[in-house]
Amino acid sequence: DEERSRYFTLAPPERAMLSQLHTNLSRLHFILQLGYFKAKHQFFIFSIHDVEDDARYVQKTYFPNFELTDSEVTKPTRLKQQGIILDLLEYRYCNYVERQKLMLKAQQLSQVDSKPIYVFRELLQYLASHRLIAPGYSFMQDTVGQALTYEQNRLVDITQKHLTTTDVTALNELLNNPDGLYEITRLKREPKDFGNKEIAHEIVRGQQIQELYNVSKKLLRFFEVSNESIKYYASLVNYYSVYQLSQLDIQLVYVYLLCFVYHRYQKLHDNLIDGLKYHV
Repeated sequence: DEERSRYFTLAPPERAMLSQLHTNLSRLHFILQLGYFKAKHQFFIFSIHDVEDDARYVQKTYFPNFELTDSEVTKPTRLKQQGIILDLLEYRYCNYVERQKLMLKAQQLSQVDSKPIYVFRELLQYLASHRLIAPGYSFMQDTVGQALTYEQNRLVDITQKHLTTTDVTALNELLNNPDGLYEITRLKREPKDFGNKEIAHEIVRGQQIQELYNVSKKLLRFFEVSNESIKYYASLVNYYSVYQLSQLDIQLVYVYLLCFVYHRYQKLHDNLIDGLKYHV
């Protein structure tokens, strides 16, 4: 009831607009469409039967002498009302030009954070701030997917351009299995405690990846991505098994590994500092 009061209460310009509608049924449907648009910034197709509780609330509030029926407004009437609502609330449809801007925005966002849910939520915020009706879900899904693919291809191009043969060999070594355990699996391990043995192993891990860390630090300057994106790509190395990584494009795997080494090397020193603080 509190939400109905909030969304179905008419401002003076909205109440004045009712006089342009010819029947109580049309006015009732207009108030319902307006309330739902205020709540979701989307238009919906519905019958009175679908929203009976809301319809009865509007009828009792504004048209107490009107008998509620299952009659529906025509499609032209519904579309005309939607145009009125857009004018009242100063919203616009997301046309071709706006969709192109939305796709460009998605590409920019993917550099800030490559998590799909982040890009999606930020696009919704962009649409709201520009008072645009969000396109269909499939378009939004395609836009996010294409932006992430574009960003991955951009990073792959950078690695292909700047990685040397020596760098590639060192990265491939992480995926080798010389004595029953992949090097990358060893690096994923973190100290169980601050004991001397665990800290010593952590120091050894740092020595093993120090050169690769320098490589990753150099390339990440060209990547021009945020720390959140680095952490996200690094987390994919933890998420995927070595077998799953081997099924991906190797150049893309190099991107993930570089971010992983960069993040792991910094985390490693955090662990050493925490160990020092613990013992001191």
